[in-house]
Amino acid sequence: MQAGRISFQVDFVDGRALTEEDLHEAGRIGPESKVLVALAKALRTLHASPVPPELEAFLKEVGDVGWGGPHLAKWLSYAEEKGYNRLPLLPGLRDLIAELEAIAGPLGPNTFCHFDLLADNLVLKKDGSILLVDFEYSAPGQPFMDLAVLAMGCSLTAEEERSLLSAYLGKELAESDHYRFKAVRVLAALRETFWGVTAELSQSSALTAEEAIAYADMNFGKFTSLREAPTSRTSGVPLSGATLLARKGGFEVPSAFF
Repeated sequence: MQAGRISFQVDFVDGRALTEEDLHEAGRIGPESKVLVALAKALRTLHASPVPPELEAFLKEVGDVGWGGPHLAKWLSYAEEKGYNRLPLLPGLRDLIAELEAIAGPLGPNTFCHFDLLADNLVLKKDGSILLVDFEYSAPGQPFMDLAVLAMGCSLTAEEERSLLSAYLGKELAESDHYRFKAVRVLAALRETFWGVTAELSQSSALTAEEAIAYADMNFGKFTSLREAPTSRTSGVPLSGATLLARKGGFEVPSAFF
């Protein structure tokens, strides 16, 4: 009896992976950046694509996953089951997630999302278009979470972030939407932290234990920094206070982003 055989078909793409500096430069240039225009087009095309049936089935299996997406919910539950305590993450975390999701506002329809939009998963082709690669973590979710993973992962500045979001939306970014996006960005940092935590606990990823710990620590640092940064136009207000001020300042019951 012969062993089974797995075959892969690989298409050659004439281009190069983007770097974080490419994305910083595109954000600084703004609407005139060809890279930014191509990236926005690629992301809009992705989010307008039909969700594969197997991913729809996955979403039904995990249930309502909110802004954090299916992976954050799964990885958080796994860390809780394992009694994770190396980083001070778990105490009060579900309340914080609920608060961040309240700031982010109502969910729009789930779309086909990549959920791993790191710079090296964006390939700039010779014709100037951008190809997305590595769909291992793709799932139905909120498009702004995809953008938050990208902005957070590349540590975009506020202005670079505005350029990205405005290019994607095809219009000037409203202050209220940027305020809400900041909450989604904190969730994105939390999501990446728990990817590292899961790799650290399971020891089943391609990373070594030391690499998994380093990845979790790096993103925990981003999470802590983003969480402590002013979430709105108020300065030095704790997140719960920012939520109350948001409700008094015109952000109550906002519409979905899309």
